[in-house]
Amino acid sequence: MKNSKHSRREFLGLTGACVAGTVAAPWLNVPPAAAQTIDTHAADLVVFNAKVYTMDNRTPRAEAFAVKAGRFVAVGRTTDIKGLIAKETQTIDARQMTIVPGFTDCHNHAPGTTLLYEVLVGNPFEVEFVTIRSIVDKLRARAQETPAGRWVEGYFFDDTKVKDQRLLNVHDLDEVSKEHPVAVHHRGGHTSFYNSKALELAGVTKNAKDPAGGTFDRDEHGELNGRVTDRARGVFANVGSRQTLTADETAQRSRDGLAHISKQFVRYGLTSVHHQGGDLFALQQVRARGDLLHRVSYEVNGRVLEAMITSGIATGFGDEWIRLGATSEHTVDGSFSERTMALSIPYPGVTPPYKGNITETQDELNAWVERVHRAGIQINCHANG
Repeated sequence: MKNSKHSRREFLGLTGACVAGTVAAPWLNVPPAAAQTIDTHAADLVVFNAKVYTMDNRTPRAEAFAVKAGRFVAVGRTTDIKGLIAKETQTIDARQMTIVPGFTDCHNHAPGTTLLYEVLVGNPFEVEFVTIRSIVDKLRARAQETPAGRWVEGYFFDDTKVKDQRLLNVHDLDEVSKEHPVAVHHRGGHTSFYNSKALELAGVTKNAKDPAGGTFDRDEHGELNGRVTDRARGVFANVGSRQTLTADETAQRSRDGLAHISKQFVRYGLTSVHHQGGDLFALQQVRARGDLLHRVSYEVNGRVLEAMITSGIATGFGDEWIRLGATSEHTVDGSFSERTMALSIPYPGVTPPYKGNITETQDELNAWVERVHRAGIQINCHANG
């Protein structure tokens, strides 16, 4: 018997990795002295002395459970489950920690590469308050090691976690560099902040008109303040230069990122995740080498979506580890967290009056939905407002 004691965070990561492969079958309640009769072989893992919430109305609470070959083989009282412990069994004393079935995240942008290779100006995992100065300093450090003209970008900005209690602006990012285009992307995914160099390269001036489905925001004097929302950000896609990677380097980063994010998921109790697109081949490779610790519903888009439509492959194709799911979020408006979602009345305190962004017409949405639905693919739309 291999006994272990862990902190709460270590416990989550360990049990998540061990139990993520467990089939979500009905929990098996063990009557007194019955655990030994369930399986003549020892369990691979036994967790005991726990507060287990099974989410099964027939047996809502338990003290322990046993796992073998990726399957729950027993759930019940500690005294009964211990009958499945042998010399090779890994055991965990939960010390009265609460255990629930693994959580499912129904939508996550989860390539993991951003966490490993980009500048994080906010904390994607913990509640951490930062300052505008700390953001500028992080980006300036990256700019100093980046060739002039190449993008310097920061990710996971969260205005609700900024001690200064304000948004970034063009002047802040001009302090980072005047030789590099600089962008900081909000964690919500619908707004970004740019410096003067980026605006210049994109040809965005104070007289620029807002495109359909997006805005170039301005200060009280009518000057560009660097904040750009939703579809207006498209003008920055092909300006400036970005780091060039070989196909092998890109593939390696994809694999490393997916393996890394999988560890983070189970560490926080997520055992199933709906992935917003990403490198499907890399995902299969990570699974093949044993580094995929969570189950995946792969939200399809782009070439994968088109291939499914033309090949007659419907939602649900795959297996219990990687399954083709609904479409990636089809965005029809902005974001609640960034105050760009579409409203029927103007946002209070905003001048000129602003009702948020609608990013495509009703006719465009109707045509897309009908085509995808007729192909047997589940629709997934982003509509916050």
